[in-house]
Amino acid sequence: MTPERRGPTTAVATLSGAAFGAAAVFLGAGVVAADWPEGWAAVVCALILAAVGVTARAAGGRTAPAPSPASDAGAGLGKTTGTASGTAARGRSPLVAAVVAWAVAAVAMLAGGIWAATSGGDEDERNGGGTAKGRPTASAKPTASASLDGRPAVAWTVPAVGRKYDTGVGSWALGSTVAQGRIDGLFAYDAADGSVRWSVPAPTREALCGITPDIEEGIGLVAHGRHDKPCATLLAVRTSDGKVMWQRKLGGKGLVEDALAVGGTTAVTAEDGAVRARSAESGEQRWQRPVPKECATLAVDADATRTLLVEQCGNGARLLALDTRTGAQRWTRNLPVESKATASVVSVSPAVVAVDEADARGTHAFLVFDDKGATTASVPLSGPEGVLSASGAVGDGRTVRPLVLDGLLITLAEHESMVPDRVVAYSLKDGRKAWVHDNDGQTMALAAEPDGRVAHLGYDASVTLLDPATGKTATVLKPDTAKLPAISIEPELLAVPGGHVVLNRINMRAEPAAFALR
Repeated sequence: MTPERRGPTTAVATLSGAAFGAAAVFLGAGVVAADWPEGWAAVVCALILAAVGVTARAAGGRTAPAPSPASDAGAGLGKTTGTASGTAARGRSPLVAAVVAWAVAAVAMLAGGIWAATSGGDEDERNGGGTAKGRPTASAKPTASASLDGRPAVAWTVPAVGRKYDTGVGSWALGSTVAQGRIDGLFAYDAADGSVRWSVPAPTREALCGITPDIEEGIGLVAHGRHDKPCATLLAVRTSDGKVMWQRKLGGKGLVEDALAVGGTTAVTAEDGAVRARSAESGEQRWQRPVPKECATLAVDADATRTLLVEQCGNGARLLALDTRTGAQRWTRNLPVESKATASVVSVSPAVVAVDEADARGTHAFLVFDDKGATTASVPLSGPEGVLSASGAVGDGRTVRPLVLDGLLITLAEHESMVPDRVVAYSLKDGRKAWVHDNDGQTMALAAEPDGRVAHLGYDASVTLLDPATGKTATVLKPDTAKLPAISIEPELLAVPGGHVVLNRINMRAEPAAFALR
């Protein structure tokens, strides 16, 4: 038997195999990434597979045995038998169908390409307005109605620091740099790649024990001390390069816990027996206010014009507003406290403090004051929305730094579980609930975005951006990695250009000290 020539069939089969492989890879990606082709992509895949099937049928039809000599002899010269004619017809028909199928697939691919090129804006909108890599671009204003998913990558990590349960003191967001107060010193990471730009290591056998909540005029304060000794060494650090501007040894019992701040060019600290103000640049003392007998300082914070001071005297407590530059008293207000209490300053302007006293029937609330010291609102630390989180040792919820934005107090709440699972906002005018945002899992930390939105960190390392006016989801950023970075309890979230940095203050299970999502 002499087989028929197969040159055209071989070429068609080769083309079919290449197309089938491309379509199989495309569909396989949908299985693995759970992202099936849609629209024109799905149509093109279907047409390619159909063309492959028709081509295979054509190839089968073209492979036919040659007629036997006996048949040729009986047929006569110049004539064909009915069987041979039918075979030829069947061979041509599938081949023509294959050509038509490939032509339709080609037209569909061309049309799909034109459609994609002319409607890219709609596709970007569905993908969250992101870049070609799927990373979201920040919108100029919050978008309450949009729910846009992004896939940031874990750009860098800093290894765990210290032993189990070792705890850092806080952090500063410095634009393109993030400064972390670790147990072994103050370290500034480049927000882009995590490299250490500068550091102020703690001396041998000393650990960081204090940091200002914020920096002003490019200067922040940190403090360190020895094991079981007072937190007694105070340093002013220039945040542009980590230079120590000045250093002071504090006497007596040293620094009151978490009682140091920078307001304008003034550094304010609560020390053993007094509240002192120094020049942030030189360390020269500007004023001091002795703490009255039988009184103790509970909390201090300051801005350029006002310093808020919470004092407990016996079983009572009071809030004082001082002039940051001179120390002159502007007003004082007795707090509704009749037992030992803890307190923290949530905001200096407007004035918001959190108070939690020992008496179970006493005051456990955020208190809001006007510029003359009159109480304007009170938000209970425990109520219908759950147990609210406050800063420092205040309250029963997890420690978090609440946000004060656009007339709202925003914090986390434990509602349906023993960990924070919602974000809740209250009006500073009357203390009424403004909005609630429920999370599917544990909510770990809060941060204010440069564009005014509210960011919260999820247990799965996702970052959700909320419209501050309504609490509705504007953007969801989920890490594009199979293995999520570990998050400890009470982490911090900082917004940086192009992404976010998560800081683990407490080393529980060798979690990274810090990592970036970009």
